[in-house]
Amino acid sequence: MERATDDPRRPDGSAEPAPGVSQLGTTADVPCVEPEDDVPYVEPEDDVPPHAEPGDDEPEDDVPEHDEPEDDVPGAVPGDARLRSARQRSITWYAVAGVIIVLLLGILVWPGATSPAERQVRAFLSAIQRGDVAAATAVVDDEPDSSADDSFLRVAVSRQRWHLDSVRAVPSALGPGESLVDATISTAGGRTASYRFTVFRSGDDWRLRDPYVYLTFGTFPLPYVDVDGHRKALPETAARVARVGKLALLPGVHRFFASAPDTVTVARSGYPLMPGTYVLRQPDAIVLDGTPVTLPPTTLTAEAQRQAQHQVDAYLDACATHRRLVTPGCPFGAGSVPVPGHPGQVFSGAEVTSVSWAVVRHPVITVQPDGNEFSVADRRPGLVKLTVTGTDRQTGVHATTTLTCPTRDGVLRVDLTDSGGLRLYPEGGRHAGDDLGRQDFRWPTC
Repeated sequence: MERATDDPRRPDGSAEPAPGVSQLGTTADVPCVEPEDDVPYVEPEDDVPPHAEPGDDEPEDDVPEHDEPEDDVPGAVPGDARLRSARQRSITWYAVAGVIIVLLLGILVWPGATSPAERQVRAFLSAIQRGDVAAATAVVDDEPDSSADDSFLRVAVSRQRWHLDSVRAVPSALGPGESLVDATISTAGGRTASYRFTVFRSGDDWRLRDPYVYLTFGTFPLPYVDVDGHRKALPETAARVARVGKLALLPGVHRFFASAPDTVTVARSGYPLMPGTYVLRQPDAIVLDGTPVTLPPTTLTAEAQRQAQHQVDAYLDACATHRRLVTPGCPFGAGSVPVPGHPGQVFSGAEVTSVSWAVVRHPVITVQPDGNEFSVADRRPGLVKLTVTGTDRQTGVHATTTLTCPTRDGVLRVDLTDSGGLRLYPEGGRHAGDDLGRQDFRWPTC
């Protein structure tokens, strides 16, 4: 019996081609490539899906598994616990970020915040800028020192042009109801003044303690003191020293002698003054108590200098009319005169029978400030001629002698009147009734 076979040979004895092998040629036409001996044959895994792509069967080593933790990983957390842990980490991060933001706000914003004490100091100075005395004094706790003249306190303030540079509270050891506040003001010319205000709580408000300027005047060649255009006449004393006492002013920028007449040059600029004690003075004046505020010298204008020259000339001409060897107050004179032809003998006192003076040449002078007055200084002394006739009592010699003498004009002074005019007078004779003859030695020049 013939055994069935699956031999795929054709009837002609040739073999059927293998599936997937082209029939265009015989097996002899297809080269046979032997597999390399060192490439092992790998049987496919039974659990690999038919359409799995290479690499899908195992995760990459550096890609963490997020589905389920390995049972053998120590401390493994179930999925819901891990979610709670992540949420807690987020909450912690936001909390830390919030603390950082608060700290930054405290550092950057809070120092710039204005305290009640700062606001009160700013309000005080701003009211002065506006010239509002009532608003300025409303935030002050007390009145000025009782020894100070407060007549300028309410009249000397007008609308002022200055800049409030800074107002800042400073740390201090004061109690909770007190604060220190630094403030600085300045003028357009670059002058500045600073002060540390003491501010304290009074009920629901904050008030300033003694924020006044106390000002005394040195000697000036003017018959009055002047603050911001407001005058106060000086007492008529022999020395005419500015004894107006201590003036109380509000802080700010003040001008002194601004109302002076056109015959003198004075400082027109303002001086910033913050609370404290000050002494207004001329250059080189001695200050014993208080901060010095030095004004430029008060001088006569060129026109006033010419007026002074004319007055000195007229004064010498008037002195020359006197028929005496010495006239107190006149810048020339003679105590005695020599007897001509008799060395060592002089005419003096009752021996002099006649005297005449004549101005040969007028001096050239200049007027300069000298303490509380103006003094005359010779740029070129004048000359006068003296003619004396006398009789010597011992010898009976009767003769006439002639001398030429210089003038000493430094003994003359110039006063500025209330109207701005000039008044010439001799040293020691500023006021009526002054005795000029007590020091006759000052006058003789021959």
